[in-house]
Amino acid sequence: MNFATSRKGYDKAQVQEYINAQTDKYEKTILALRDRVEGLTRENQELAHKVDSLKREQDSINLALTQAIDKAKNIEYSSKVKFALEGERLKIFSGKWESYCKANINTVDRAQRDGVKDKLKEFEDELVELMSKELNISDFVNEADQDYYSEKKRVSSIRRDI
Repeated sequence: MNFATSRKGYDKAQVQEYINAQTDKYEKTILALRDRVEGLTRENQELAHKVDSLKREQDSINLALTQAIDKAKNIEYSSKVKFALEGERLKIFSGKWESYCKANINTVDRAQRDGVKDKLKEFEDELVELMSKELNISDFVNEADQDYYSEKKRVSSIRRDI
């Protein structure tokens, strides 16, 4: 800005007016910037609270997922154990039935004996097949059990042929 000159330099009123105008302008700018800083500070605090809340929620979800996975593993293991126990009970029942048949060979006719054996075999095979599919337990049945099942199938097919 160009100031008018007077006898002792620039016109003091003009200079003072200019300084006052610049001061007002800078004060307004500073106030606007302060308001913006305060607004951004509030927004930052709100976002920090939201982040904390989301972290707590995430921790809660992670805990729930971990517990659900552990529960699923426990259920799966329990089911596999129940399957193994049921297979053992079926073997014991089959053995008892065969012992009964041998002890009472004269009183139990062959058709009845074979019918019960066939039903037991069907139950066992169906149980093994269903549980194997449902629980994916092919790795849970050990080699001895696999040999037993395959040998049992082989012997059953020979008996039917006789």
